[in-house]
Amino acid sequence: MAVPFRTIGRTLKPHGTNGEVSVSLTVDLPAASLEGLAVYLIPPGPRGARAFTVTGVRGAGRATIVRFDDDSTAAQAGALAGRSILVAEDALPEVRDEARALIGYVVSDERYGVLGSVDEVIETGANDVLVVTGGSHGQILVPVIPDVIRECDDLQRTVRVHLLDGLLEVDGRP
Repeated sequence: MAVPFRTIGRTLKPHGTNGEVSVSLTVDLPAASLEGLAVYLIPPGPRGARAFTVTGVRGAGRATIVRFDDDSTAAQAGALAGRSILVAEDALPEVRDEARALIGYVVSDERYGVLGSVDEVIETGANDVLVVTGGSHGQILVPVIPDVIRECDDLQRTVRVHLLDGLLEVDGRP
C-alpha cells in the first residue's frame, strides 16, 4: 500500500556556510515541529530519492532555516535549492486549530455577560477573529489576542473574554 505524501514547503537557497537551507513553508505548522521529521526532496538529487532527517530548524526573517542530517557544505546545500519538500501524511504533527475548535462555544464578557456563541472564525493576517452571534448585542467580532481572550473551558464549552472598548456597541455608542 502506497503512503500518501504531502508537500509542506520548498527549498529556496543555501543559507550561510554550514550547509543550511532557507525554506518557505506552505503548511500552517510551527517550524520547530519539523525537527526530527523524515522528508523527501523532489526532484531527487544525483544520488537518487532518499529521506533526509531535519536536524535543525530556526527562524530568520520571513523564511525558515533548516539543516538536514547529511552534513552538507554550503555548495551542497545550494544544490538542494528549488525543490519541493514532502513528508508522509502519517508523520506530520497534528496541530489543533485553536480558534476553529471554539466554534459553538458560548462567549461571555466580564462586564456585559453572555454575548452569544462562536458561529465562525475569520482568519486575518494578524490574528483570528471570532464571529459571535445569537446574543442581545447582535453580531460581535472578537479578536483572538491575549488582551481579549481570558479563559477557554473545553468541558463547559465556554470562552470568557474582556472586550476592549469599541468592540461592542452599548446604548448606541461603540
